[in-house]
Amino acid sequence: MPISTEFQKRINELVDEIDLKKVELAKVGNFDYRSLSNAIVYGIIPTTSTLIKMADYFKVSIDYLLGRTDKNDYIESSNTTFQERFEKLCEEKGVSHYKVSQDCFFDKSNISRWLSKGYLPTLEILDMITKYFKVSPDYLLGRSDYRL
Repeated sequence: MPISTEFQKRINELVDEIDLKKVELAKVGNFDYRSLSNAIVYGIIPTTSTLIKMADYFKVSIDYLLGRTDKNDYIESSNTTFQERFEKLCEEKGVSHYKVSQDCFFDKSNISRWLSKGYLPTLEILDMITKYFKVSPDYLLGRSDYRL
């Protein structure tokens, strides 16, 4: 798991704004307490699915949560999945799954797991795909309809 002091600072700010113990927060937010604790203490960025749950709970964008922007202008979208967005973006750009994996330098077997089993990409691969399609992580993950 990657470590980020920006993420650590932002998650601490958000946690400090609420009136819940960390154990209660993890329960209410439906994410693992260990992931929350590791984020607060060490700045360890959790899995993509846990990152989404944290961002959903605080109603912020992924980029805001990661400390990549100070602009908290997240607007929630309709129910669209990462898989649906990925397929749509490939179609719009006229590229195959294989082409995306080649251009972004990750193994194409990842895409099979995403599409057939509903898995999500790692943050590193997610970042490569967002740059490739020129969209925000929240758009790609189906959290927002705002592309960038």
